[in-house]
Amino acid sequence: MMRFTDALVKTYEKYAHERASHSPDAFKVQERSEFLKLLKAEGRKTLLEIGRGHGQDAQFFHSQGFRVLAVDNTPAMVKLTAEKGVPAQVLDCYDLGEINECFDAVYTMNCLLHIPKRDIDQVLRLISGRLNENGLMYLGIWGDQDFEGIWEHDRYEPKRFFSFWKTEALLEVLQRSFRLEYYRRLEPREGWIFNSFILRKYGGSK
Repeated sequence: MMRFTDALVKTYEKYAHERASHSPDAFKVQERSEFLKLLKAEGRKTLLEIGRGHGQDAQFFHSQGFRVLAVDNTPAMVKLTAEKGVPAQVLDCYDLGEINECFDAVYTMNCLLHIPKRDIDQVLRLISGRLNENGLMYLGIWGDQDFEGIWEHDRYEPKRFFSFWKTEALLEVLQRSFRLEYYRRLEPREGWIFNSFILRKYGGSK
């Protein structure tokens, strides 16, 4: 059975090497550093990255001493990550239950932009299921608009499916599965809002 994500894979396969040639945005590097500080303060050791593109963030956490597994549904992206010396495998976020271990942390940058709103609770539960007790998740995501569908302004071909949330609605959804630890609203480009969240798995004493 074809999934809606099959079209996304086709697009990201096509643009994988172009995306790998770009330097990371400074604001994303800063938010990643905030998450790293919290992970180190809590003595975290293992991290799962979901939808990790060509692997620059996975490589960063690997270099900081974390045992990292990076998953993506695009084979070209997984290959680029593996070439950086980071364990990586082809896996759709709908199949996270196939991973037979849990992690101290999850890191996901813009991957959830491609999840239909009807599926977001399911995917968040799958992510929570891969976290150890009191585990932490970093979620970075463009948003603060209400939209779902093929983005006609997308310069990529085939054009991608996006699911953009108003921030208040997304906060409500996230807090059904996680406790909010950190939120920062950024506007790195005029008219473009980026939401940065650190979330903790429910349960435990923290």
